[in-house]
Amino acid sequence: MLLYRNDTGRYFRLGRSSRMFVPHLQKGTTPRFLVQQVSDSFQVRESAAARTVTRFLAEIREMGLLDVPPPARGLRGRFARALAEIPMGRLVLVRDSSPPAAVGRQATWGSLARVVAGAFVGVIALLAVGVAVLGATWRLDIGALGGASVAIPLILLLHLTLHEAGHWLACRFYGVTVPEAGIAFWFWVLPRPYVDRSHAYRLARRTPLVVITVSGIVIDAVNAGIAGAVALAADDPTLRALAAAMAYILVMTLANDVNPLLPSDGLHAIEAATGQLAFRRRAIQYLLTLLLRLPSSHHQEFAGRRLRLMYLGYGVLSLGYLAAVVLLFARLVASVGG
Repeated sequence: MLLYRNDTGRYFRLGRSSRMFVPHLQKGTTPRFLVQQVSDSFQVRESAAARTVTRFLAEIREMGLLDVPPPARGLRGRFARALAEIPMGRLVLVRDSSPPAAVGRQATWGSLARVVAGAFVGVIALLAVGVAVLGATWRLDIGALGGASVAIPLILLLHLTLHEAGHWLACRFYGVTVPEAGIAFWFWVLPRPYVDRSHAYRLARRTPLVVITVSGIVIDAVNAGIAGAVALAADDPTLRALAAAMAYILVMTLANDVNPLLPSDGLHAIEAATGQLAFRRRAIQYLLTLLLRLPSSHHQEFAGRRLRLMYLGYGVLSLGYLAAVVLLFARLVASVGG
């Protein structure tokens, strides 16, 4: 079951144990009433029912679905929540108030053909990244840029526009309404164009959602590969240096876009493939609950073994990502230094 918040356009998936509360979440409903409902329906003590209701209300309050102030937390609890939530302001430039239609297109290819097509795109993207890394490490020469450096922000802006256009086109291909597009400010400072594709979560199948999510990542890889190829093939020193600089920037942009620690395309791809919403926040809270010995939430209390293993796998993936970024950065710095 998905809960949708109109003012933010965010979706949240509730577990099976939480669905029984939804019909009762109306104005005037009190926690005491919910406790009584659970106690009567399942023939359990009110103290046990109260613990279940408290965890459930705390979870949906953290999601922003309740405007009741949360109870006071200790230092460790506030620290865990700060790591799980990243503040992000938005400047909306385009808005579509159409109904959130997301029926999706019927598959015209067989499953084998889709797997082959996906593998082909993946191989092309990996080859493009390899060319970009070679161009950035072998041809980068900051001193040869000169006045051409003023073109870097313009090229980057064009790239980001193409990245978001990829998401928009994929949404429209599958019949998904795009409610808004504009510029997001991570931590209220770092700007980045965005396309709101939240209604894609209404799609019944996961494959279209994965395609919508990774379309921007593929564009990142292809554009980086083009810049790397130009850097390797160009004879003009200025053009070669500009292309190498763009290859370096686009490789780092790609690394940011697959970052599982931020609300990035990589994280959304994980959510699309696993069918879990709010995956990052819940995974981090679960891992911090284990490390800091915090009280478990309602969601953690009823999470199955498979989901807990997925959260642990997310932690391993995040550590591997950090190690890869550090190694890539060290390699590029060493290359620049000669």
